[in-house]
Amino acid sequence: MANVTLKQLRTFVAVADCGRFRLAAEAVNLTQSAVSILIKELEGQLGTNLFDRHTRFVGLTDAGRRLLPLALDILERVDSAIESMVDITALKTGRVTIASATVLAATYLPSRIASFMRIHPEIRVDLRDVSEDEIRTLLLNGEADIGVGTSRFREQEINEHELFADHLALFCPADDPLARRKAVDWADFDNRSFIALTSENPLQRRIDQLLEVNGVATRRQFSVRFSATLLALVNEGLGIGILPAGSKGLSPMVNIVMRPITDQVASRNVVALTLRERTLSPAAQSFFLHITS
Repeated sequence: MANVTLKQLRTFVAVADCGRFRLAAEAVNLTQSAVSILIKELEGQLGTNLFDRHTRFVGLTDAGRRLLPLALDILERVDSAIESMVDITALKTGRVTIASATVLAATYLPSRIASFMRIHPEIRVDLRDVSEDEIRTLLLNGEADIGVGTSRFREQEINEHELFADHLALFCPADDPLARRKAVDWADFDNRSFIALTSENPLQRRIDQLLEVNGVATRRQFSVRFSATLLALVNEGLGIGILPAGSKGLSPMVNIVMRPITDQVASRNVVALTLRERTLSPAAQSFFLHITS
């Protein structure tokens, strides 16, 4: 099988274009003897003469004329591929896909994505707002480069890099007595009308744990899937709720007051998630550093 090199093809194209070995040597920055050797090697690999040698010039044989457009196409494809790789490495192009928990996708990530895209406008950023449980699946399936969620996976395949700690807080109507407090204790939730997330939500399971540990019994009025729905119900005075403090960015509702819970155990670590055995693309690595540095 012929072992044709790109250097041989580039030299062949140069000779075909220049019509002389001397001029071709200047074009490819080689000596004339080196050009002759490369052409002889190429002809030997292919088993046919590519040029008719004349005193003053060289001309393509029939085989040479057949090879020329193929060689040009191959070299163009290779050059294009190299240029694309250079652009990717230089962050002139590329794509990063982020799988994020819905609340963080609405509150934490938009400003980070916007600032990243101002620096790297050519890079495409795809954001998938999903449930916490879906982040792991998207990472493992290769459908996401980076996950943003809470620290809870602790799996061998997944790396966690802490972004920040988000403390749990009370959300209540502005006219609620608790709104006049600077901070609240767990006892303040006892026997209150309570709006919760659904029981399958990992965050709600954590909140229920803390309520139970502190001996608090609430009157659950609603169980909803989304934090934005919880806040809308609080805004209408239908109860109080507990969410991470960062959830305040979900709603511009003026009738809602947020107050910290004095127990600092009531927090969650927000982390960036990547697969341990997968190398991030230059674009994904650049975004990862943008949010973790």
